[in-house]
Amino acid sequence: MEHSYLLAGPLLLAAYGLYAKRPQTDYPPIVEIPPEDIFSRPREAYGEALKAYGPVIGVRRKGNLEYIVNHEYARYVLTCDRLFSFEQGSAAIMNLQPIMALTEGTLFRDLQDFVRDGIVARIDEIVYRIWPLFQRDAKSFVERAAEGIKSGQHPSCFDHFRGTIAETTLILLLGQDYVNHRNLEIVEEVSNGMAELTGQYQNFSLVGKYLPILWIVYTWIKVMLISIPFGFLRTYGPMVWKDIDRYQKMATSGNLSPKDEPRNVLYLIVKTYAPQSGGRIGFFRRLYIAILLLCLIFAAVHTTTVVSQWVLYQLAVRPEYLGPLREELSRVLEEDEDGSLRLTAASLREARLLDSFIREVMRLKGDTISTMRYTTCDVPLGNVIIPKGHFVTPMSTTVHENPEVFGEDSRAFNGFQWAEQNKEAVMTGPAHIVFGLGRFACPGRVLAINEIKLIVFSLIARATPTLLEGKFEVADPLNTVTQPPKGTLVLNPLEKPYL
Repeated sequence: MEHSYLLAGPLLLAAYGLYAKRPQTDYPPIVEIPPEDIFSRPREAYGEALKAYGPVIGVRRKGNLEYIVNHEYARYVLTCDRLFSFEQGSAAIMNLQPIMALTEGTLFRDLQDFVRDGIVARIDEIVYRIWPLFQRDAKSFVERAAEGIKSGQHPSCFDHFRGTIAETTLILLLGQDYVNHRNLEIVEEVSNGMAELTGQYQNFSLVGKYLPILWIVYTWIKVMLISIPFGFLRTYGPMVWKDIDRYQKMATSGNLSPKDEPRNVLYLIVKTYAPQSGGRIGFFRRLYIAILLLCLIFAAVHTTTVVSQWVLYQLAVRPEYLGPLREELSRVLEEDEDGSLRLTAASLREARLLDSFIREVMRLKGDTISTMRYTTCDVPLGNVIIPKGHFVTPMSTTVHENPEVFGEDSRAFNGFQWAEQNKEAVMTGPAHIVFGLGRFACPGRVLAINEIKLIVFSLIARATPTLLEGKFEVADPLNTVTQPPKGTLVLNPLEKPYL
């Protein structure tokens, strides 16, 4: 065309129209939520902000700018580890950056491997070994609870079963030879210390809420320079050091068959780290082994004990579930070699009603935010960009109470619905992120669910749980994952126990 340049005008106009209509990307809106609302009513505060400003918002909390996403992006954030790093996010939010630096970023991956190979792969054998401990302690606690009804001094179920889980953890990690009263006390102290170090009690302190840097420095000094060196390392250090040498000789001798190997995680760790050259495991590797043990103790003891309390408290306020659960207990009990009744991993897998009840409690106990991730670059998310080097996490409530999945009455408690849908408590999914999702979903959830079942069954076989004044309170609305509910559990002994 002789005058083709005349087409330039309409083409430029059309190009501008397309440009103007394209989605505009920008950083998510920063919503100024009052700290009081974040700590006292986080579910409502975050929910209102997401509803008002869109599916991705920025919120300032404890000196950090955190990005919160709703159910639309939860799965993507939790599974795309290339863009949203679980390891960096967990280390930063749990104040473990120095440990991550010392371990060159392998800490969480190594923990996952040892839990999978040392515990999950042996779960049938493990449940068989630990059942007598739960039996013994449940019987003891019900007896104490009966005395408490008379005296008005009710014992703490949380403290009691934290001791049971601490003993289980000690056996699984280090072996039966380590079990004594003082060692169990130290395991519980380590669990509490690591919980404090990782910020589980931070929301109860004004310094922790409003001067987080001071809190972190204080807890690091208290836990890492005082509690652990003068507690765990002083007591366990010499024993673990000797066992590392002993296990290394066993693992490298070539004379030990797999069935004769020590059945604890420490042996598996030593076997993994024994130098191929035949040299002795060095000092810094031994220090790393101690760090692994500390992290495993915290993960195994604290959170499992907390969730078991949530299940018991919910069962106490929902007595209509007791009958079906006791019927299920009678159905799945097996006979031991001597004719006594017991629970095994196989029978616990058949306890589908209790499994469903646990899953429903975890769904509705009020988790506000999920596990933290850390952006490794500027990440486009919908029409916004989350900048590199920031925390990002899904709001769990929008996932677990999503009306599109659970219907209009999504907050209604339906304890046995998961048995009907054949979804187990350990199963993760886009609508169930209690244990995380994707590659870094909690590796110890199989053991945790089995331990919770053992606690619940061993108690309701002997007593009926109720709550003093018939109610409980949420101790920390922002942190129900690691904080048990507040209330007094009362156990009324049965005239004819099931066990």
